[in-house]
Amino acid sequence: MSSSDSEDPQECPLCAEDAPIELPAYETWLQCDVCEEWYHGICVGLLATECERIDKFHCKKCVEKHGPSSYKGPELRRSSRQHSSVDYTMLNEGQPATFNQYLLRLDGHEFMDDEFEHLDDGHEVTVEWLRSRDTNDPFVVESAQGLGMEMPESKITVAEIADIMGRETSVSVMDVLTQEELSDWTLGSWAQYFGSTDRRRILNVISLEVTDTPLGDKIRRPRVVDEVDLVERYWPAAKRKPNKYPRVKTYCLMSVENAYTDFHVDFSATWVYYHVLSGEKVFYLVPPTPSNMRKFESWSKSPEQAVSLFAESVRQCFKVHVAAGQTLFIPAGWIHAVFTPADTIVIGGNFLVLQSLNTHIGTYKLEARTHVPVRYRFPFFLKLCRYMVELLARKWCKMDQRAKTKWTLSELEGAFVLAAFLEARVAADEHEPSEARALGDLESLRVHAVNLLQLTGAELGLRMTPDEWANRELQLREGCHFRWIRPGMSQGSLLLAARPRRLRAAGESGVTGRSIIKIRKKTAERSAPQKLTKLVRGRPSSSTPSNDNDDDDNDNLLSALRSGRAKNSQSSESDDSMGDSGSDASDVSSGESDGSDAGSSDSDDFVVSDSDDGYGRRPKRRKSVQTSDLSKRSASHALPPNNRPKNARQRIAERLKIKL
Repeated sequence: MSSSDSEDPQECPLCAEDAPIELPAYETWLQCDVCEEWYHGICVGLLATECERIDKFHCKKCVEKHGPSSYKGPELRRSSRQHSSVDYTMLNEGQPATFNQYLLRLDGHEFMDDEFEHLDDGHEVTVEWLRSRDTNDPFVVESAQGLGMEMPESKITVAEIADIMGRETSVSVMDVLTQEELSDWTLGSWAQYFGSTDRRRILNVISLEVTDTPLGDKIRRPRVVDEVDLVERYWPAAKRKPNKYPRVKTYCLMSVENAYTDFHVDFSATWVYYHVLSGEKVFYLVPPTPSNMRKFESWSKSPEQAVSLFAESVRQCFKVHVAAGQTLFIPAGWIHAVFTPADTIVIGGNFLVLQSLNTHIGTYKLEARTHVPVRYRFPFFLKLCRYMVELLARKWCKMDQRAKTKWTLSELEGAFVLAAFLEARVAADEHEPSEARALGDLESLRVHAVNLLQLTGAELGLRMTPDEWANRELQLREGCHFRWIRPGMSQGSLLLAARPRRLRAAGESGVTGRSIIKIRKKTAERSAPQKLTKLVRGRPSSSTPSNDNDDDDNDNLLSALRSGRAKNSQSSESDDSMGDSGSDASDVSSGESDGSDAGSSDSDDFVVSDSDDGYGRRPKRRKSVQTSDLSKRSASHALPPNNRPKNARQRIAERLKIKL
């Protein structure tokens, strides 16, 4: 029996004493039809949708005598994915029933092997190496030598970290089961939990920022991170006051065995580095393609997020092991989840990069659409964007052409998107108080944004053909922020990789001078006569037919139109059964089937609509029908020619000024 309102459930015997029963996942109850005991649906491993289908529910202790639970209607369809089951042994020990749901999901899915670059040490990881990479794949540095970073000793313990930071320091702790934060924790209580064997709840610490603390003084980020970090490069040194500028440089992550962080994108799609001091981490990485980002946004808004594995909705999800002493770099936008096979301590940090600024801004917009709380977003992001536009606009006004050519294409696009983003924010009708403070003088900011748009847009126009830049400019303005760059991709492939799937038809068919999406038509295109749409047999010709063939094309059009009418006549069984001669055939010449049908093979028995309307639509294919039975249409059903309803083919013929 599914949850009922007839009786008020008292308490679930399977719940641990500290189970978060105030969460929505615990609102669904089930009552055993035999012993009449009440249970949470989540505690017996059933989703709310499954509980609604249950006709008779039998708890674990009643199944042996009375059989399994039964469902209403036909047999319940289940996903092929392995669902989380209830470990009753652990329940008896006070463990939440679904503590291992993430383990079961991960074990039941087949991930792709690690195919990313592994470097022996960090000597190769320089600014120029990052700027010249032909991919935005993650990479692993096997040894910390050459990275120029300083870390605590690998044998440091959580208790020692608590002593260094102060045991009364508050810390944010995440409950792995609910993926929610727990309050009122200190480093002292966390160290006590971490060192105990009583871990009835799997907890995790992933957001302890240690910059400007005694522990932070012992840590130095990789040299390349300091050199490319936009906060370090563009935030004025005189304005770096405590709690008034972004502090996301250094984090200390402390995870117990079986801890798990579900799929997410770091705030504003920052780059991330993870250096494992002790233990081991397993990363599940999904590339930032436009399709994957749309799926991730939909999954983030879905109520089934807590009971579904995002990796099952994408084509590629890579599994990467990072052992003690190794450092993983994850570029902007990669969707990832993290599993901890053993107790682990990690030092990591977030940073923004100019070449990924397009993705950073796109993720900032995505966070707004998915209503991510402000405290989980990149701090002071709008103010940083303002400082960047002001400095870049002044810099580009003084820059010579030789210096401009040193900018990579991705860096130019990032600066262009930054200027377009702030120009749109300044032009908004209303601004919240916090946004108005971050943007500062709106008129001055607008002038800087417009100047930067013009300067970077002109340089981008020199790097591409006019048609490519016209297409790409609109993409950048309208929000094509995500792409997965694979090694060896050409410039044309990079442009194609940034297009949404529905916009690729024009580029793939070799059409030039057309818009990919809503592109503004040039003055010459407006004044040029539009090519007539023609219905021809066989495959569409790649070249425009000459005027000498117009008569033949018109004959083919008439034949195609009449073939379609014959198909419409044959589709009516009532008209066919009457056997009368049709009046519609009076307008059709006796030689209609000659010429166009001659020599046609079965494989070419279709009509192609070759539309050159400036939008690159795909040709339409329709089956043609022989016209030998046109006379079967009944005269009693015919209307006068002027009053007869016009189908699509007749309307096409009228537009082409061809009489039937």
